[in-house]
Amino acid sequence: MPYPDLPEFDLDEFEPADASHEKHYHRLLIQDFKVLGEHHTPTDTYFIVHDEGATWGVPGTAQLRAVHVSRDLDAGTYEVDSSPLPLYPMAESYLIARGCPADALAASGDVHMPADDITRALEARVRGDGDHFALLAGYTDDLRDTPQTVVMLRSLDPKAVPEFRILLERFDQDTYTHTLREGGFATYEAATAWWGAWADGEAPALPSPALAASPGPAPAGPVSPALATARRPQGR
Repeated sequence: MPYPDLPEFDLDEFEPADASHEKHYHRLLIQDFKVLGEHHTPTDTYFIVHDEGATWGVPGTAQLRAVHVSRDLDAGTYEVDSSPLPLYPMAESYLIARGCPADALAASGDVHMPADDITRALEARVRGDGDHFALLAGYTDDLRDTPQTVVMLRSLDPKAVPEFRILLERFDQDTYTHTLREGGFATYEAATAWWGAWADGEAPALPSPALAASPGPAPAGPVSPALATARRPQGR
């Protein structure tokens, strides 16, 4: 599919803030990335990119990456952080938590569009509630007749019901659109049982998520989706 040009980081006049940011930046430069969404200010650059090499790597690897570049105009230095993420709205959430305007990275015509209002509404929630959940696992299967991505989340609010959620994205190659659906699970064992059935191509319908209990205090500061300590479910 057509892609915009490679990322333009605009760092020619800047030095890395430290060695770790220099290494991170140079790792990004050697990847086969294509830009799907971007937003620029004098001090910050935000990208959502597609990793074209991911499909040839470890099966199930997330094929999107959120990238944030911040520039200190006075010191002439830069910092870089990024994260591989399985869904476009999750990448948006990661960057919104780092100062990107909420509507600045709307998917362009180069990205398959939501197929229905349910998908649009759920993606809006994922963009806005990314700091309320930890990403336990994600798996992108682009070898199926209908390419799919499955994601397992765990609520960071101990009062939330259900504690575990699964998101399932299905891509329609005929219409170049996708659907996103959500299921709720009371236990990790129930969530992984559904995951295993999905991996075997025999997943039942996702159980409707129960209404969340009254929310407790919001987590302090942005919580980037990251692998938690729970055992990672197995994909194909």
